[in-house]
Amino acid sequence: CPGTSGCPDPGVLRHLGALLRLSTTGAFAISGAAEQSFNVSLWPEDSVVEHGGSIWLNCSHTCRDPSARGGLETSLTKAQNKSGPGWMAQELVDIQEWVSAPQCYFNCYGNVTCAVAHITTYRPPEWVVLEPLPEMELGQVYNLTCRVLNVAPVTHLSVTLRQGGRTLHTETFQNHTGTGPDDVTVTHEIIPQRRDHGQEVTCHTALDLRLQGQFFQNSPAVELRVFDLPEEPQLLTSLYIEVGTRAPARCRVAGVFPSAGEARFTLSFGGESLNFTVATSGDTATAQGEVWSQFPGQRELNCTVTMGPVSRSAGQSVRIYRFPQPVLQIDQPQALVNRNVSVTCSAPASQPPGTTLQLRDSERTLASGPQPRLQLTLTTHKGDNGRQFTCEGNLTLGSHSLVKNMSAQLIVLCDSGPALSEEPETDAARGEAVNLVCRAGGSPAPAVIRAFRRSEGVPGISLSPSDGCFNPSHTSLILLSVPDQPTLDESGCPSHRTWLEGTLQQLACEADGNPTPEVSCSKDSQVYGTSGVQNVTRGHAGIYRCSAANAHGTAGRNVTIHVECEGRDHSRWGAEGPTELGSPMTGAGGFRWGLPPSPSNPPLSAAGLFHGCDQWALVLCLPDKPTMDESSCPSTQAWLKGTLHTLACEADGIPVPRVPCTKEGAADEFGGERNVSRNDSGTYHCTATNRLGSMSRRVTVQVEYRPIILLLAVSPSDTVPRGTNFNISCRAEGSPAPAYRWTVPPAPNVHCSADNSTVSVAGADRHNRGIYICRVSNAHGQHLGQVRIQPHLRVPAPPPDHRLIIAALIAGAAVLLLGGTAGLVYYLKSTACRKGEYNVQDAESSSKATCLGPDSAVYGIQLTQT
Repeated sequence: CPGTSGCPDPGVLRHLGALLRLSTTGAFAISGAAEQSFNVSLWPEDSVVEHGGSIWLNCSHTCRDPSARGGLETSLTKAQNKSGPGWMAQELVDIQEWVSAPQCYFNCYGNVTCAVAHITTYRPPEWVVLEPLPEMELGQVYNLTCRVLNVAPVTHLSVTLRQGGRTLHTETFQNHTGTGPDDVTVTHEIIPQRRDHGQEVTCHTALDLRLQGQFFQNSPAVELRVFDLPEEPQLLTSLYIEVGTRAPARCRVAGVFPSAGEARFTLSFGGESLNFTVATSGDTATAQGEVWSQFPGQRELNCTVTMGPVSRSAGQSVRIYRFPQPVLQIDQPQALVNRNVSVTCSAPASQPPGTTLQLRDSERTLASGPQPRLQLTLTTHKGDNGRQFTCEGNLTLGSHSLVKNMSAQLIVLCDSGPALSEEPETDAARGEAVNLVCRAGGSPAPAVIRAFRRSEGVPGISLSPSDGCFNPSHTSLILLSVPDQPTLDESGCPSHRTWLEGTLQQLACEADGNPTPEVSCSKDSQVYGTSGVQNVTRGHAGIYRCSAANAHGTAGRNVTIHVECEGRDHSRWGAEGPTELGSPMTGAGGFRWGLPPSPSNPPLSAAGLFHGCDQWALVLCLPDKPTMDESSCPSTQAWLKGTLHTLACEADGIPVPRVPCTKEGAADEFGGERNVSRNDSGTYHCTATNRLGSMSRRVTVQVEYRPIILLLAVSPSDTVPRGTNFNISCRAEGSPAPAYRWTVPPAPNVHCSADNSTVSVAGADRHNRGIYICRVSNAHGQHLGQVRIQPHLRVPAPPPDHRLIIAALIAGAAVLLLGGTAGLVYYLKSTACRKGEYNVQDAESSSKATCLGPDSAVYGIQLTQT
């Protein structure tokens, strides 16, 4: 079959035909039959077989010679065979050769004709890997890589990269050289956009052998994660902060993609990390903390925001300054008229250079100049009472001017005591209403007036702080007379008395009434003097009738006297003496508080309270400006989220000050009890005020709450190839700052960061599979989150199986050897032997077959007679 691809040389085939005609006796039988033309066919001509599989080849001819002989030349392993008139069939098994061309030949009357079949061996991809993509920054260039491992034939392979329903790139390999299995890598550059976030990218592979009835495809996928921080962070804090003062520091970043809640912040001041909270609104995230320092100097505030692979940083220099409050001193804060008073405005020794002072009152500046001291001497006048002086310190830092001041009030005292300004009606009857108007004069004006009956005593030195009066200055007694008929009662005229014989006693009875009643006593119609003292005898025993009389009426009372002899068991009961200031006294009594009469403070009313002759006293208290300290208004308070709290501060002062509190940056007063939320954290200013001045205190409220995990993430990605390194980061917030604790699969290559917030694994293997649990806790509770890690094993492609070819196959040729014949040697070119890949296992009629040449460049097989 000259010209047929893969067929041996025609001359060789003629020699083979001659050999086939040799007789068994050792002589060549030369056929004289005329050569005839015939056809040989091999089916199937083109076929695909899986590597290691088998196939039947059917070979037939059209020669009219029923004894025509032929065979199948192949380097593949033969198994069963079948034959019949004009045909033969051969099974080829365990096909390992990637491309082979078996040849079928027949000899018809000395002519040899052959046919060639083509067998392609395939192997589906052993593994299709779409390499995981890192977290990507918007607009940057990334390589999308798909690897197809150990596939054959590569020329029939196509690889298509798709995103969603869109084809990104397709690659085919028709020009691939080599027939065996190979690894294929397809790479395509992508530039992620925002719309790509969350989309799936697939690597679609197809081994297309459909013409031979086979088609294989795979489609692994990865998800795109795109991040963007288009703007630099903005730092918001004071450029100048006083030593020991806490100031808010905010780091704000806008345009965060895909979610502001995924932004991770680090905030530091002077090289030390700050505690902070993160709030989000739309695509904006803000971290807020507090900065402070106990030493003056320059400090750097730094903020770094991270979104996936994208980081943005900002820094700001802050100056910490020391600026103590100036001191105002009045050597006589309360002085009489026409006294010399010294007012001094001074700066502490630690005041920074450049500080200037001003001393002024409410109307003008009295003195000014650089530190350390300004002094003013004045002579007091009545108009100076209540004069307010202010000592102001000014410090300029860059373009900022800082001011601190201290105020004090001068009190000028005048000689003017309190008085009841209206006399009562002297002819009022008992029980009638009498209005007493209490008007107090003096400088300063009294803040508090206490009215009480003379019979109650003057309690000026025993007032408690709840009375609001600590400095009684003046007391005035005023007699109030109310006409009233006489009364005799047990307190003024006891009805039973026991006297001791031989002692001096007086039968005294006192009566209430206005005018003062006259009292007389009689026994057995005999008048008994009540004013004299008598030596007691047994004759004084008996019942006495005592009567009291004035212009408005009379009153009577029986008094029984018992006289005991000396030596008897008795009790001494004496008559009470005359009522004095501070002693007990019968009658309704009481007191009321009040300020000097005004439209909002009407006069005191004594209706129905007074009878007889009473004296009333006024106790006046000097006013005082408000004062607060740590005990009445703590500067630091810790509240628990979800509990009820009120911000209550108390102050001393006369009049009693009101103390409202307002949060920095808020207009409304913090009033009443409320359910605490995290928004209540911050700095409050509480100011106590009365008419004499004010005092403020700064109160810092820290709201504490149980921790919560904000972020639990694996980096660089959730896919962990074996042998790679990965980190699991846990980020939580809480107050106090939470502690981190992990539960991880036991393995020697697991390590934790210094603060336990991150777990690091070096060289992942099967021991690192499992669940990683992050627990965060503080004094108010705990929270936990978990992530599952499943490392993926990447299997390397095995090397090709190369076998040394030591023999070549000759099929369909028989060598008939004669006795004594030295042997004949023929050479047959062989494709299989030339390739140097396979041994000949079935060389027909041959006892030995070897490849010629020292390497795989062998062109023939030597047949040696034995």
